[in-house]
Amino acid sequence: MTRGPDPEIDPISILRVFLRSTDPAFVPSEIAEELDCTTEGARHQMNRLVDEGYLAKKKPGQRTVIYWITEGGSRHYFEQTTDD
Repeated sequence: MTRGPDPEIDPISILRVFLRSTDPAFVPSEIAEELDCTTEGARHQMNRLVDEGYLAKKKPGQRTVIYWITEGGSRHYFEQTTDD
């Protein structure tokens, strides 16, 4: 089994969860529940989105990491989902 982002978890779907919610931030388990995938898979894909500048993250506690969408992430989502 390979490690890293699960190709079955669409990054655009993750960004959509952030944009459609009134919550300003999420933990990976919330995204996993929303997308019906594993928490580990969601975390890997979310960290990839952080590396690409589409999400940001902060570790407010010893084990908790919260993520939020960046302006670049919003722009990327709308560029990818808008029909030309």
